[in-house]
Amino acid sequence: MIAPQRPVLVVCGCVASMLALACAGCGEQRGIGAMQRTTPTPLSTPKAALGTAVASVDVSLTEYRLSPANPRVAHAGVIEFAATNDGEARHELRVDGPTGEVSTPVLGPGEHATIRVMLPPGTYKWYCPIADHEQRGMVGRVRVAE
Repeated sequence: MIAPQRPVLVVCGCVASMLALACAGCGEQRGIGAMQRTTPTPLSTPKAALGTAVASVDVSLTEYRLSPANPRVAHAGVIEFAATNDGEARHELRVDGPTGEVSTPVLGPGEHATIRVMLPPGTYKWYCPIADHEQRGMVGRVRVAE
């Protein structure tokens, strides 16, 4: 007995439908106006939200050290950290505060950024979190009101 054969049109119709579904989103082109842009969320609290800084610490970031590495700040409160990348590689400054980490953006050679952190009396770690920079010496302690 010969098996019944499906009509060629039904098979071609099924194949065409599957191909249409598989390619439905491929090659879609949208105009530039249809693209959505997002604004990155800053890692630090905005300056206005923290109030006036009680102290400011300037820090130079180079391969592979912070200068000064272990600054002392006389008063607790909002501390402003002004970081400048005086090195050849990209660097970042991160301060581990009591409410979490506050970081500058990644800074290229010659770039600088300022962050503000609320620090009560105590000792806080600061460092460069990029790659192995911390292990190579870009780490120190900030002593506040001690």
